[in-house]
Amino acid sequence: MIDYEYTAINRLITPHKYMYTIYQGSEFLDIYFKNRLANLKRFKEIKKKNYENKIYLFLCTEANTFLKEFLDREPTYESLKAIIDWKETCEIDKFNIDDEAQALSAFNINKKVNSESLLISLINNQLNKSNEKLIKFWIDLLVQRFEVTKKIYKNYHINFRKGEGESDVVQLYWLFALSLTLYFCATKKIKYINTLLKVSDLLCSLDDKLLSQSIPPQGLSLILLVELLSVKYLSKNIDGVNHEFA
Repeated sequence: MIDYEYTAINRLITPHKYMYTIYQGSEFLDIYFKNRLANLKRFKEIKKKNYENKIYLFLCTEANTFLKEFLDREPTYESLKAIIDWKETCEIDKFNIDDEAQALSAFNINKKVNSESLLISLINNQLNKSNEKLIKFWIDLLVQRFEVTKKIYKNYHINFRKGEGESDVVQLYWLFALSLTLYFCATKKIKYINTLLKVSDLLCSLDDKLLSQSIPPQGLSLILLVELLSVKYLSKNIDGVNHEFA
C-alpha cells in the first residue's frame, strides 16, 4: 500500500517539489480520495470559534453560493456536501466588499504587489464575473510563481519575479486555493486544478489549531469538496478507481 506523502509533514516548513513523481495509476487515486475524505472529516471536527475577518468570511459565504450549481450536479454526494454547510455568515447587509477590496485594475506589474490585496480583489472579481482578462493575467502569474517556489510571499517585487516578506501566511494559501477553485470551475482547464491540488496538499498538511485560527469555518472543506468531485469526474474513465467513497 502506497502512502500519500504530500500531506505527511508541514509543507509550509518543508515544501514538496513534486519532481519526478512516478505514475502510480488507480492505486494512487484511491489513496488521494482517502486522504481528502479523511481531511474533510477532520475539518468538520475542528473546534469552531467566532471568526472575525469579515472579508474572508464574506468571500467564503459568497463562494459557497457561487459554487452551489457545480455541487448540485453530484446529487449522490449529499452526505459530503453537508460538511460545508455552516450557519456563521457575514452580515451582508452591513458589509460592502467593494469598500474593502481594491479595483483589480489598480494593480500594476511595474509596481510592488501585496498578495493579500491582489487575491481578495481577484476573488471578488471572479464572483462578480468581471475583468476576465485581468483575472487570467494575475492568476497565471501567481500559478507560475507558486509552481517555481511552492510558496506565496506576502509581497512581490516589480515584474512579479521575486517574493518578499513572509511565506508562511496560511490565509494567503487559502485565498489562492479559493481563487483557483473558482477559476477551474469557470474554465475546466487542468492547469489550474493541477496547481490547486498542490496548494490543497499544503493546507491539509497543517495542524488543526493553525487552520482554525487562519481560515473561516468550512473554508477549506468547500475547496476540498469541489476538488474531490472534480478529480472524481476527470478520472471516471480510469479502470480500477473506486469512486464510491461517499
